[in-house]
Parts: sequence; structure tokens; C-alpha cells
Amino acid sequence: MKTVAIVDPYSSGQYLAGEFYSRGFSSVCVKSSVNIPAVYAASYHKDNFINELPHTISNFSELINKINEYDCQAVVPGTESGVLLANTLAHHLGLPCCEPDILLCLRDKYLMQERIARAGLRSIPQIKVSSFEELKPWLEHHLSSTIVIKPLSSAGTDSVKFCQTGAEIEQAISNIVGKYDALGNHNEYVLAQQFIKGKEYVVDSVSLNKTHYITNTSMYKKQILPNGAIVYSEELFIHPSEKEVKNVIEYAINVMNALGIHFGAAHFEIMVDEHGPVLIEVGARLHGAKAPKNVQFFSNVSQLDLLVDAAIDPERFHQRTQLPPVYYKHSKAVSLINYDKGMIVDIPGMKWAETLSSYTTAFWNINIGQQLLPTSNLFDSPGGIFLANQDPRALEYDTQRIREMEKSGKLWVLK
Repeated sequence: MKTVAIVDPYSSGQYLAGEFYSRGFSSVCVKSSVNIPAVYAASYHKDNFINELPHTISNFSELINKINEYDCQAVVPGTESGVLLANTLAHHLGLPCCEPDILLCLRDKYLMQERIARAGLRSIPQIKVSSFEELKPWLEHHLSSTIVIKPLSSAGTDSVKFCQTGAEIEQAISNIVGKYDALGNHNEYVLAQQFIKGKEYVVDSVSLNKTHYITNTSMYKKQILPNGAIVYSEELFIHPSEKEVKNVIEYAINVMNALGIHFGAAHFEIMVDEHGPVLIEVGARLHGAKAPKNVQFFSNVSQLDLLVDAAIDPERFHQRTQLPPVYYKHSKAVSLINYDKGMIVDIPGMKWAETLSSYTTAFWNINIGQQLLPTSNLFDSPGGIFLANQDPRALEYDTQRIREMEKSGKLWVLK
């Protein structure tokens, strides 16, 4: 069989090997680090790959040679931690990739905003600091009731805090600087940004040779928990042709061009306020968790299958991207939230969720015997349930049932 390489095939990237296999390609797993980040470990399936190639600081040339031996026809990232290595490998191998000279802008959120600002696009006022003392002068000139503090290169709302007082800001910085983020990066700095209040949208795309195709858009709902954490609560999928997202998509395409996203999947989070759209952040990889898999239940085009086209069948990619996607159903995702502390003794929600009329798929981040803490970010959420139905009322009914079961402690049982 012909071969491709997938760097960090975790999260939604776990489905890529199967998609490639169905098209006559085997896959090699490349690990960007020897140890898989704990948040991704459960989503890695070694048996889906013909070989596993670890990357270290000193073995890049050896890694290139090994990938060459397999005559890989593409190198793609499976998840956020694989973005830089996948594109760097592809560049050295002469394969399609994002702009090699500005790859750091795809992972470092500070550089990301600076880059789009230089391209004349709206960006968020920000500063990168290593301490609260460094931040004080900037705060005096950026008066806002809320300041967002976040790591430079993590994902999934990891350690993101919305702060309204100096004490909250100082504590948020202390919780990040000198610590490791959820992807294993050591935080020497934090990013401080002005809070943008509005509606948050998602744009998912696949690109090939600077041709960009929007597979799906959606709107996030987030919730502030009693512990101050900001977590996703719902994601409502919206057809890209809807007037509501027209300006958002135009802005996202301009951001893609500014950041050099010429090839592969991309996942944009964009806020819209009275001034229009502005980038929160972008991941040059698949939408996470099971979102791209869920899209296959209600649309004729998803990031998963179109990324495979871009990687191994450019002609099919160009044929499929001549028309907008066709949605057969309405869809949403419900992110699960845990409010209590205890050990998990049962997870009846796994089987119960499958009885919902709109159920398509789900992901669970919990196991029996695990100590569970109140949810604080996407990675420590108990999981998420995806729904699709021709009748949007059915989606709302099923969402209500999920929340009732969640609050009554019937999805997972703690003691």
C-alpha cells in the first residue's frame, strides 16, 4: 500500500488512519515527543499504524530518512501538538505544507495576533509578559473591565482565565508562568488580551495550494462556572451559506492567507461584536474531539474526508470543492460539565446517551475508579455528546434531557 505520515494522531486525528486506509493508504505515526500528553493518551491507537517514529531534538535528519524510506505522499498533523513538526517535515520532504518561514505564528498566540495585525486585519490588543509587574504599565493604557490571561501555545481553554481585578490577574499569571501546559510546553510567558464580548463562531476549513474550502461553521456557547473557569457548553453547527456567518468566513480566509495556511485542515475561533469579526485563535489542524466525525453524520463533506483528498487526491479535492456542502440534518454538540468532587463508580450515561433520538457519537474523558474534580477546561470535561436531527426541536429536547441527567448525577456516579 501507499503511505502517509500522521504527526500526533490524537484527538480527532485518531480517525485519519482509517480514512486513509479506506482509500488504499497505510499510515505511519510520528510522535512529536516521546511521551504522549496525558490529555491525548486515550485517543491513540497504535495498531492503526504500520510503524511508530518518535521525534527527539537530535533525530530530525534520521526521521526524515525513515519517512523517505516509506515514500510517504503526505505529512499531516493529527492534533495541535503536531502542527509545527508536520509542516516542517513536509517542507523538508518537498510535500505540501503551510508557509515554512512563519510556522511559529500557527502555535504562538502572541505571534499569531501580531501577524494578522501587520496584514491589516483586525486583531486583539495584547501583550506578552512573564510577571504581573511587567503587565501593570499596559493595564494603565488598556482600561477594560475584563482581561483575558492564557498560555501562549496550549489548547482547549487550558488555564484561560477572565480576570476583573488585579488580584485575579496576578493569580492567573502565577498559575501559568513556570508551569507546563496541557500539551507539555513549559510556560515562560503568558498572554494578556483585552476581552472581546460578542458571539463566538467556529470556521473549519481544508486548503490545498492556497485554495480554501469551508466544510462547516458553528457557534459556541460558553459558561462561567462557580470556580471561575470558562468552559464550552454547546456548539451549534451552521451551514456556511447562512448570512449570519458570511463576514466571519471572509475574515477567516483573509487570516488563512496572512498566516500562510496553504495546505491542510484549520480550525478558527472568531468573536463577533459591534465592530465585526476578530480572531481569538486558529489551529492549523482538524477541529478537535469528535466534531469532524459528527459532521459526517449530517453533511456530504467533512474535514476528515476532505483533508484526505487534499493529501492524496488533489483532483478529487478540486471536484468536491466546486459546490457548497450539503447538510441533511441540523446538529449540535453538548459539552458535559461536572460540578462535584469524588471517585467515579459508574458511568451509566455512556449507554443512556445512545438512546437519544438525535444521538450520533460521543466522547468520554472519564473512567470508573477515576478521581473527578469540578470541570475547569475542555480537557477535564467528562466528555461531549453530539446530536443531529432533521427537526431542530428534537435537538433542544435531547439537550434538555442531557442537562437534567447531568445535574441529577445520573450520567456518572460519584462517591
